[in-house]
Amino acid sequence: MGDFWQHGPVITIHRLPGAGKVPLADRVREWAREKPLALLIPALAAEMDGPAFHLILEELKSVDYVAEVILVLGRATREDFGRAKNALAKLPVRSTVVWPESDHLLPVFESAKDRVDIGPPGKGRDVWIALGYLLGEGGFHAVGLHDADIVTYTPEIPLRLFSPLIHPDLNLSFCKGYYARVSDSGLAGRVTRLLVAPLLFLLAREGSSPALRTMAAMRYVLSGEFSLTSELGKRIPIPRDWGLEVGILSAVAAILPPERICQADLCDNYEHKHQDLSPKDKFRGLNRMATEVSANILREAGISGTVADLPERYREKALLMIPAFRADALANGLPYDEEKEKATVKTFSRALEEAMGLLEKGGIIAPLPPWNETEKLIPGLTDAIVEAVKRDNKAG
Repeated sequence: MGDFWQHGPVITIHRLPGAGKVPLADRVREWAREKPLALLIPALAAEMDGPAFHLILEELKSVDYVAEVILVLGRATREDFGRAKNALAKLPVRSTVVWPESDHLLPVFESAKDRVDIGPPGKGRDVWIALGYLLGEGGFHAVGLHDADIVTYTPEIPLRLFSPLIHPDLNLSFCKGYYARVSDSGLAGRVTRLLVAPLLFLLAREGSSPALRTMAAMRYVLSGEFSLTSELGKRIPIPRDWGLEVGILSAVAAILPPERICQADLCDNYEHKHQDLSPKDKFRGLNRMATEVSANILREAGISGTVADLPERYREKALLMIPAFRADALANGLPYDEEKEKATVKTFSRALEEAMGLLEKGGIIAPLPPWNETEKLIPGLTDAIVEAVKRDNKAG
């Protein structure tokens, strides 16, 4: 991102030009011999038909320092599972497809439903299941996650996610990716820029939660790219909704001191599929996402519907940030639709009101429990998941 500024409280790992005589990939390959790595990719079956999926698999052919690549495939049929398994077989490392709806996995969770109800399909649920598989399999120092719809994917993304966690002279346990988001239409990342940034600015100044201060220090709170040690992975609850990234970051900040947390510059620009704003439908697109993200942030801040003026204060702060985004875009030769940005803030303000109402009514779905607690509640569950996944992959 063109700077070396440390603004705390978390450590920022920049992409500094000309750094290191030995290429980073060679160093990570050496370190990974002592600290094995796993790469986890949550995906929808429909994403296998998009250009990003095939690009990612092609680029992953050079990522030979990970011990295993795991694709957790949501909303998939048996045919989709077979296609995914065949696609991953071309990678130079061990690969596994976790299919949450398989005939082997579903009975495992059905038998445990009275103690842990995993709920309906969703990214958070699928990540939780895949994490259970990895923890049950064991032998990994760290796990990295990234989405399957990154159309600007390069091997530098996993490389820079993993390197801070396995460097022999560092003691970091969690790394969050950040990047620029620019498309032909201008600045992207609307929820991060126009909702999360101003909302966290307000709440971090007024609240006492260390997690809020940690989130406010992050350059891209909603990044789906992060890595964590297996030991940490056992201890965090996993949200099921659009609040996945916020909820994980909040849980990590509650467990770790800031000096064990970092954020890393992953790439020049990051592009993936864009959601519609859906200003008239609170159950779709960025409107729904904004509600669920806001609810998770407010829950961390301990704020409910009693703070009636928060949506208005948020709106004022967000509107004050628009001239800065406008200047940044125009100075870089990018288009900028100021009225559209203001309309987006209006939609997000209503979403914030909706989130406050949901919290007041207890309408936010509780996250899935940490795996260390789940294993105490249901001994042998991770072993059963591993066995089911292996039977799926062997049969497929």
